[in-house]
Amino acid sequence: MLHNKLPSIALIILLMQMLVPELYSQQKVVVFNPYSDVNFSSEHFKSNFHTHTTESDGSQEPAAVIDGYKNQGYNALALTDHNHLTWPWEKYGRSPEELDMLAIPGNELSRHHHNLSLFTRYPYPLRNDVPDQLHTSLREVEETGGLNVLAHPGRYWEPDGDDEVIPDFALARYMGLFYNYEKLVGMEVHNQTDRYPWDRKLWDALLEEMMPERPVWGFANDDSHGKSHIGLNANWFPMQELRESSMRSAMIDGHFYFSTVTTHPEEDQNLQSSPKITEVIYSEQTNTLTIVAEVNGEQVDESAFTWFSNRGEVVARGSGINLNETEGLSTYLRAEIESTGARTYTQPFGLADK
Repeated sequence: MLHNKLPSIALIILLMQMLVPELYSQQKVVVFNPYSDVNFSSEHFKSNFHTHTTESDGSQEPAAVIDGYKNQGYNALALTDHNHLTWPWEKYGRSPEELDMLAIPGNELSRHHHNLSLFTRYPYPLRNDVPDQLHTSLREVEETGGLNVLAHPGRYWEPDGDDEVIPDFALARYMGLFYNYEKLVGMEVHNQTDRYPWDRKLWDALLEEMMPERPVWGFANDDSHGKSHIGLNANWFPMQELRESSMRSAMIDGHFYFSTVTTHPEEDQNLQSSPKITEVIYSEQTNTLTIVAEVNGEQVDESAFTWFSNRGEVVARGSGINLNETEGLSTYLRAEIESTGARTYTQPFGLADK
């Protein structure tokens, strides 16, 4: 943050940086790697955390929605009807155990800025128990052991001008939320048919301001209200076992990545061809970060990788990046991997001066 008055020593340093910048340019190193403890040889569990049924404003019965996700290979699913706990699945004629799926309790709290309440039965049992203040919901979800994810923030702010500048009030608002609520783990970067693409700008701005101390994880969720919405997005969790406690921990620590088809022409969209991350390697000796990915068993070409930093600027291309040789790095680094039918996003890596 900027201050009106700086100590005299800081002023001197600032002037020297302006006059002789090469003496003060800092190389960056990775100080936070969300994938350092991830075993990518494990199964990658396909998950969606934003789903509606006829229990709120969806067009399909809960059983049909569950079947739709099962048929498209999803391993974990949260039915998140508005201010209503569509739970347990057995109540609607489906058994997670028999389907070999993980049913995550939750709902979309929507009497304020919409928020996904996950891994908790809060509020229960009636819609009338839902608070009308976002801060109350965030706090009480935490108190019941749940996790919060902001749903489609772009519904509540819009960029200014042709340059799509993020308004100060929007950035300040979301920074305040993430700083104040530890179990607010992230935000939707992709929602449904990519209705709010400017949320990528918000994500990059938050990462720029808050990393590496306070990560904000990105999510891609279907926000499905009908059959046509099922299978547009996925969050992938490389884990040894499909257990609620394991997925909850992975969501807190950022041990996952996400994919979407909505960045591609409709005729090319294919979530099954999403790039699958098979290895993430950071070498402290060479200060290089490398990602290995494949599509249907074939290694992804170098041209498929793009690296972003500094509020969403492209800083490098290719599967590996040498931080010593890369200009424009700031407080974070993230990658996107392209295939013919989908795009995969990493979570952010935290950077600091060497």
